[in-house]
Order: sequence, then structure tokens, then C-alpha cells
Amino acid sequence: MVAGIILGLMAASLQALSYLFSARFGLRYQASPVTLLVLMHVWIGAVALLAFPFLWHPQILGSTKWLLPLGVMTFSYLLAQLALFQSLRHAESSRVSPLLGLKIMVLAFLGSVWQGEHYSVLQWGAVALCALGGIWLSRSGGSIPWQASGWIGLACVGYALSDLSVVYLVRAFDQLELLHAAVLSVAMSYLLCGLGCLLWWPRLTQRHLILQSTPVALSWLLAMVCLFTCFALLGAVFGGIVQSGRGLISILLGLLVVRLGWSAGEQSSDPRVLIQRLLAAGLMLVAIVLFALGGNTVAL
Repeated sequence: MVAGIILGLMAASLQALSYLFSARFGLRYQASPVTLLVLMHVWIGAVALLAFPFLWHPQILGSTKWLLPLGVMTFSYLLAQLALFQSLRHAESSRVSPLLGLKIMVLAFLGSVWQGEHYSVLQWGAVALCALGGIWLSRSGGSIPWQASGWIGLACVGYALSDLSVVYLVRAFDQLELLHAAVLSVAMSYLLCGLGCLLWWPRLTQRHLILQSTPVALSWLLAMVCLFTCFALLGAVFGGIVQSGRGLISILLGLLVVRLGWSAGEQSSDPRVLIQRLLAAGLMLVAIVLFALGGNTVAL
């Protein structure tokens, strides 16, 4: 469990960094969300293609149970990424990132109704605290634009479906060591995402920016390796709660960006807003502890 929590927090940190790079990329190059989506996934897909021969295992051809989760994960993930990038055009990354914690509600609902999982009262309390903390964290300093809220809602649904599929995908390679299975799953997923994004390549007018998308792509790729392993260890719901720690990390990154004078769509906050954000982030950290204490339920 400890290893899963550490990996989840590492994934949260890298994702928060990637969101910041995404916002900066959009502001600096005036690129559309679709442009960044295509550029970063073509980049990651190329890395996955180079790594795939070293990750190959006969179990890939010996079973087909990975096909469905791979397809669902790719489609729902790309939809969520596009929605996320759209939301970053209307709100700061430090306010968008916490609201992604609302996907925990979707995950818990799907796990309870669709998968027949049973959560204790403490665990449901952790889910509620995580969602409450995300809303409070995002709304500190004013309401978030409605345009961003709609895109964030779509992103939460897409990411929830993607997270559930990730657990199935990694566990489909049960004959491999966990890290090998996780990295192989990442490579397969993002090779498919890269191939899908190549369909948009001829339509792009800013293909020359592919190198500039490297910080977004690299931080996201590393985050996914940590996240896939975390989900395989903890399950999608608990892993998602741990991942929601990116709310606090986004706040700290936002403060650092403002202090350094690095324009990335972030605005400085007065001390009262900062205290509100820290308290809200604290709720989300309490949620991690509550879920761990609530039982040994493992999603899927």
C-alpha cells in the first residue's frame, strides 16, 4: 500500500507540472488544445514505439483480454485530454487541477454499481471529502468560469473510464512483473494514442512546435508510468484519491511560478485565499488517510 501511495503522489506531482507546462504552451504559442493534444501524443507515441521492442512479451499474443480495456482507455483518455486542454483556456491550471478530483465520485459510483464493489462508511466519507476539497480548492478566490466547468465535467467522466480500463489493462498481463506490466501497458496505450493523433497531423498548421511540446509530453509520460503502477497496486478509486493530492501540489507550483515571474496564466493570491486553498487541500490529504483506514477494498 505504501508503495502505491508514493507512486500516486509522484504521478500527481508530474501531472500538476504537465498541466502548468500545458497552460504555458497555450499562452506562449497561441496554440489550440487540439494542436497540443496531437503534438504531445505523437511525441510520446514515438518514444513508446522505440521502447516497445524492449518490453515485448509472448503473453501479448497469447491472450486477447487486453484488447477491450486498451481500446476503451485510449478513446476515453483522448476525450478527457481534449476537454482538459479546453478548460485550461478558460481558467488557471491551479484551479482546474483540483476539480479533476471530482472523478472520484464517478469512479466510486461505477465501482459500486457496475463492479459490485462495497466501500465502508469511512471510505465513502473519504470520497466525499475528496470531492468537497476539490470544489473548495478550485473556488477559492472566486467562482470558476462556466465554460471551464463544463469541460472539466467531461474530463472527469473520461478520466474515470480511462482509470478503470487501466486497472484491467495492467492486470491482463498477470504473468509479468508489476513494473514490466505497467510500463508495457503505458507503451501500448500511448503508441495507440500516437497513431490516432497522426490522423490529425496533416491538418496541423503548427507542426514545427513539436519540440516545444516536449516538457508537456515528458512530464505526462513519466506521470503515467507512476500512475499505471499505482492503480495496479491500489485500484482505481484509492489510486484516484491519492492522485487528488495534485491539488496541493498545483497550489505550490502556482506560487512558485508567480514568485519567479514565469507567466503561465497564474495569478498571485492574497493570504486569505492561500489559507483557504491550503485548508481545502488538507481535506483531500485527510481523504487519503480515511480511505486507507476504511478497509482493504481493492477496485476491480
